[in-house]
Amino acid sequence: MNVLHLITSLNRGGAENHLTCLIRGQLEKKINVFVVYLKGDGYWVNYLKSIGVKVLKLKEYNFFSQISVIKKIIKINNINIVHAHLPHMEILGFASLFGNKNLKFIITKHVDNDYFGGSQIKKNSIISSIISLGIYSRVNKIIAISNSVKKFLIKNSFINIKNKIKVIYYGLDKFYIDKCLSNNRTKFKPKSKLTFCFIGRLVKQKQVDQLILSFNNFYKKIEDHENKYGLLIVGSGPEKKMLINYSNELGINDKITWKNFTDDVGSIFQEIDVFCINSSFEGLGLVMLEAMAYSKPIIGPDISAIPEVIKNNINGLTVKAGDTNEYTDAMIKLTNDQKRDLLSRNSYKILKENFNFDVMISKVSAIYNEKNL
Repeated sequence: MNVLHLITSLNRGGAENHLTCLIRGQLEKKINVFVVYLKGDGYWVNYLKSIGVKVLKLKEYNFFSQISVIKKIIKINNINIVHAHLPHMEILGFASLFGNKNLKFIITKHVDNDYFGGSQIKKNSIISSIISLGIYSRVNKIIAISNSVKKFLIKNSFINIKNKIKVIYYGLDKFYIDKCLSNNRTKFKPKSKLTFCFIGRLVKQKQVDQLILSFNNFYKKIEDHENKYGLLIVGSGPEKKMLINYSNELGINDKITWKNFTDDVGSIFQEIDVFCINSSFEGLGLVMLEAMAYSKPIIGPDISAIPEVIKNNINGLTVKAGDTNEYTDAMIKLTNDQKRDLLSRNSYKILKENFNFDVMISKVSAIYNEKNL
């Protein structure tokens, strides 16, 4: 079997990281894998090439030339399945297969949002629904990475796509956890005895300002807090300057440690105590699975797919979205060592049960092998 994956970038991000895991599993099943991407720094390119994957970047081509190149790749390499990830490549894959009904066309939807919102701003536009109408009519199967994504797609589609959608959660393999998450170059030691942590892009969607406010309120409520508790924010993005200014205005910046983006998140996870997420929406949230791989309890809002990952009072605490007081109370609860240890023990267990790598590979392979698609 020859599979062509189309993805917008090969940067280090949720969809891209997931694809590397998926490809490793497919190579183990003796599937020939080809990858075409469009833009970005190509973080994963050298790694994919080192494990025998042919990778091509399309940046230098215009849209119609891109279609021509993809058609040539399909023909020369006897591609059986085209598997597209992320909106632009769904459109490009659809255009490349226009008039060709012999090849299977699979798409993975990584976020509960429309084509123009992406992972930045929550949108639901008529134009996006019209675009999806053509793609969903042609696609053989839609893989949704969570039930939240599935519900969003069904609700906002002009046609009935229930029978085309299959929910398949991300799965992390041992190689990803041991080799890709940590290179042990980051020498981070928390200033405090108990560290809350956020890791991610500093963009509006992540609502880190609310997290900072919750931590500020935490410090006002907690007793005997001198040098015991700190907040670590790891990431880069357009909101960073505003967030630092905001923390200064609150008078809490001396309790916050700021680190720029790092690919050595494993070394960070080893040192923190509680992982915090506060997104306005998430297709799934790969970083939460990464935290669970290091047995960390998680605090997060009860929206999108977050409750599918955080089981309240089992491996973390879910709070009402936008309620900074409730988030503060959750932080206070997790200063209790026994409570935190219980949730920590369950975190890795739930990762292996619900986000299992072998299960993910088997379910995707079953879709590829379906005869009546």
